[in-house]
Amino acid sequence: MSTPASTPPSLFRPAPGPATVAPPPHSPADARTLLDLMYDGFYMLFLLKNKHAPADADTFRDKVKTFLREFEREADRLHVAAEDIYLSKYAFCALVDETVLTSSFRIREAWERQPLQVQFFGDQLAGENFFQRLEELRRHGAARVQVLEVFHMCLLLGFQGKYLLEGTEKLNYLTARLGDEIAHLKGRRAAFAPHWAPPDRISHALKNEVPLWVMGGVFALLGLAAFLGLRWSLDHSTRSQLAGYQQLVRLPPQSAHLTITLP
Repeated sequence: MSTPASTPPSLFRPAPGPATVAPPPHSPADARTLLDLMYDGFYMLFLLKNKHAPADADTFRDKVKTFLREFEREADRLHVAAEDIYLSKYAFCALVDETVLTSSFRIREAWERQPLQVQFFGDQLAGENFFQRLEELRRHGAARVQVLEVFHMCLLLGFQGKYLLEGTEKLNYLTARLGDEIAHLKGRRAAFAPHWAPPDRISHALKNEVPLWVMGGVFALLGLAAFLGLRWSLDHSTRSQLAGYQQLVRLPPQSAHLTITLP
């Protein structure tokens, strides 16, 4: 008999026959938050990240749509705000699209023609808009903590968006910072860097990093100043040491010459 840990999520499972009835690894009835309701979807993404490729784009798309309908129905049952449901689906679909489109799966070309973000949200700039929506959510703090958890999980599972080209240093900072904010909002630990600006006023602090060319120029000037200082010090030391020998080193006296010009 399969254990819950070894049972694949419903998005990968074929429809069970009469003799194969197995409980899902995470029952929606046990869910208390949006993150709980996303369990099957995030597990599916974990499998995608580990090269478990769907066989057919249309079949996989239909299963994702079925999952999202079930997610929305269960979130309504928990009386979650419609905007939070919408944004959770948005973040999830952005991660699914990026995972498929950056993979070598056979379904990638078919997925490029109609990503989930275009199909469900009419959005072709999810890589940028994901982070704009995240910043808006952070400004609301505890009131939006459930959907913040969904966005955070998407980042933990590897969503990069615009940082795919910009580099991961700022993204890693943002992910860690968001995790600390969520923990603080849920009362699990003390505030992160309490003397900093509050979360609703933080907007990618690392954007203000000093450019490399400025740092290079500063180091060059410091090096030049050190060189000139050392040269002056050596010159001064040499003059001081030779001063005592000035009386010993003299040029021989020159003979007087008289020049007479005849008419």
